[in-house]
Amino acid sequence: MSVKSPKDLYEKRYEFGEKRLNKGFNYHEEDIVVKKTMMPRLFLNAQVKDFLTYVNNVMVNNIDAVKVIRTFFNYTVKKNDPNIN
Repeated sequence: MSVKSPKDLYEKRYEFGEKRLNKGFNYHEEDIVVKKTMMPRLFLNAQVKDFLTYVNNVMVNNIDAVKVIRTFFNYTVKKNDPNIN
């Protein structure tokens, strides 16, 4: 049985009725960053495709790190708010 603390209830009161339309772009799909920025012809070679998959994972990790830093320096936003782009 889960017991909600008063802090959770307080936060839920302010989240009630929010309609967030712009949730951002999902970068975690398979090779989506690289596919949107590179020529499709590069993906025909298997070795190049493996390398571009690695590059895509590095770019996604960098994007996630920048998002964490951006919310860290913004004192008006909660630390682990998943609704922040």
